[in-house]
Amino acid sequence: MNYAHSKRDPLTRKLLPKEQWHGLDSHSEGTANLSGKFAGCFKCEILGEILGYVHDYGKNLLDFQHRLEGSKLNVDHKTMGALAVYEHYPFPYGLIMAYAIYGHHGGLPDHISRGGVPGLHDVLSKNKFKIIDNIPPHFPELIGNTIPKRAPTTNKGMSRSLWIRMLYSALVDADYLDTERFLHAEKAAARQSFMLLKQLSMLYQKKLDGLLSSSLDSVMARARRRVMESCLQKALGPKGFYMLRAPTGSGKTYSSLAFALKHAEQQNAIENRVKRVIVALPFTSLIEQTVGVYREALGKDNLNTVLEYHSNIVIEPSVENELDPRLLDSENFDAGLIVTTNVQLFESLFASKPSRARKLHRLANSVIILDEAQTLPENLLLPTLAVLRCLVADYGVTVLFCTATQPAFQASWLDGMQPIEIIEEPGKLYSELKRVNTTFIGRKTNLELAELIISNGNRVLCIVNTRKQAQQLYSLLTNSKQIEKSDVYHLSALMNADHRAVMLEEIKSKTKEDPCYVIATSLIEAGVDIDFPVVMREMTGLEGIAQAAGRCNREMLVEKGMMFLFESADYPSPPYAWYSGRAKLAKFILSRHPDPLTPEAVEEYFQRFYFQEMNQLDKHGILRNLNGAADEYSFQFREIAEKYRFINEDTVSVVIPYNTACREILQQATDSRYPTSFSRKLQRYTISLYPKELEYLHKKGRLETIGSAIYYLQDTEGGFEGEINDLYGDRLGLKIYAEEEG
Repeated sequence: MNYAHSKRDPLTRKLLPKEQWHGLDSHSEGTANLSGKFAGCFKCEILGEILGYVHDYGKNLLDFQHRLEGSKLNVDHKTMGALAVYEHYPFPYGLIMAYAIYGHHGGLPDHISRGGVPGLHDVLSKNKFKIIDNIPPHFPELIGNTIPKRAPTTNKGMSRSLWIRMLYSALVDADYLDTERFLHAEKAAARQSFMLLKQLSMLYQKKLDGLLSSSLDSVMARARRRVMESCLQKALGPKGFYMLRAPTGSGKTYSSLAFALKHAEQQNAIENRVKRVIVALPFTSLIEQTVGVYREALGKDNLNTVLEYHSNIVIEPSVENELDPRLLDSENFDAGLIVTTNVQLFESLFASKPSRARKLHRLANSVIILDEAQTLPENLLLPTLAVLRCLVADYGVTVLFCTATQPAFQASWLDGMQPIEIIEEPGKLYSELKRVNTTFIGRKTNLELAELIISNGNRVLCIVNTRKQAQQLYSLLTNSKQIEKSDVYHLSALMNADHRAVMLEEIKSKTKEDPCYVIATSLIEAGVDIDFPVVMREMTGLEGIAQAAGRCNREMLVEKGMMFLFESADYPSPPYAWYSGRAKLAKFILSRHPDPLTPEAVEEYFQRFYFQEMNQLDKHGILRNLNGAADEYSFQFREIAEKYRFINEDTVSVVIPYNTACREILQQATDSRYPTSFSRKLQRYTISLYPKELEYLHKKGRLETIGSAIYYLQDTEGGFEGEINDLYGDRLGLKIYAEEEG
């Protein structure tokens, strides 16, 4: 009898008798059952079963069995399984499954060798399949007409490569789960603790009943009712693309979830396949607020309603080691309602590593809400829309674009699929809710900005483009004798999420008569429910201006709020297209439209922007790469994963031990054999630092790690229990750019 996994005593780490090991036949069958079930969600059950049965065929090798007994030999067990399916099944099925099997530990390979790393083509052409120890593989029969055809598309490479990714995901998740059931039975038993979609719908109905019976005594209340009722009505439509265009403050968070749950209910009455709703947001800072809204609506005491997924610390294996608990802890989106980031969702769709791709099969037959859809990076826009189109066309997905400034997507980018408008007259809705007058005031120094903030009443929000300017403008205001230091607040990504939440609650607790001056970066714009009569915004793209306007006179407490747009004389805009290119275009739109936030102005803005950037909408040639050899199913999976990155400059997450709760978790991580298992608990206490900012802490001698994986800000005594106020202030966060408070 051969084995898939050995087992050790959890205390002594000594090998247990083989009677307690994981039999290879048992593992193959268990994986095949799960993989077939997962692939069945997109009508490829037989391919999933084959992958499960054959993926570990190479573990029959005597050297691998010796490795389980303690040998230090490196044994390649993936190649023989890949050769087996490649030689046994006809093209393209044999090659498709060879990709998945060859990559089920180390990641989907490139087809063509690159950078000294052998590609799958060389592996398959230079080796021959051999039956191991007179044990032939189990080859289920493949009946070609049982495999659904992909929908016609102008991007065959995207369609076919996504098919491989989906099968790969089904195999990887099944392999992990079956291994987990054997090695970590308690963890396996704890899975599926999140509520099912049907339960969530029943809970949310109570919230809906309250929203739909609330008073209509204001313009805002009537607008929110209209948005909600439109969402519920359009949710009865077919699967596909939908657009929800509504001004900020019009209740999109509640209404979009109502659409998704109602749409799922409607589709499940036809074909019971929709299992989950996935909400993707552009910024990690939005996650906690959105999750808080959902949990309040679904029962705030029940933490099993929403899966919050935005890990900043990702462990990627560089060698085969399926026993690594960091891999076993990888998420697989097994929940009814998931809130994640665009980075996690889309980079996973283009990833090659198993820990990132594992969740993909769970996207099939889901409803995906893309909140703030205008923030999709333009240099990746065409491959992003192409993969969404494939999800809709081939995997039963419904996508809802949800935004106050809907980008002018061309129909050809979605292969002619036309999104259904939820609000039939978005222009009329904007006119009804117009509550802000916008004025451009030219170039201003920080000193001039400080004077303007003080002279424009006692409640002003000022949003700038950089962390550096935010900290230094805050310092200017706190040193002013005209206002109280305690009335000035700073919010930026140099404060961890827990700290920002505390500051936001303090800001929200103030009445409209209380003095309150907030200096913030753009993280405050999307989804943060605050309301100021006066907002000052450094020039940026029109989508950013619209988001800033959403914090101005949000509840229509005054007849018209005032938003002043300015350019910074002291701090040039960062040389990123997001700031400089879009800011220049927004300034041009301002010269043509007195109100830059009308639907007409927004449409012209995006049309001009996409025309200017047409050659940059697939900057890295991802679609060209995929389509170039699509007929041969030759895909460079690792190369594409390297190119498809939302954030161009790498950042490093650093934990800030600024309160007792964080320090206790850090202590638990320090004492644990597997410190990275505490990464999720530490998320709310991390900040992401750019290389220069990280180097600042290095030079100060204040950066330390746990398990070579979790960075944290060291205290003045060299630990994490002591003083950090010299570098991390209660009002300012990490004081990299600001002068000392005082």
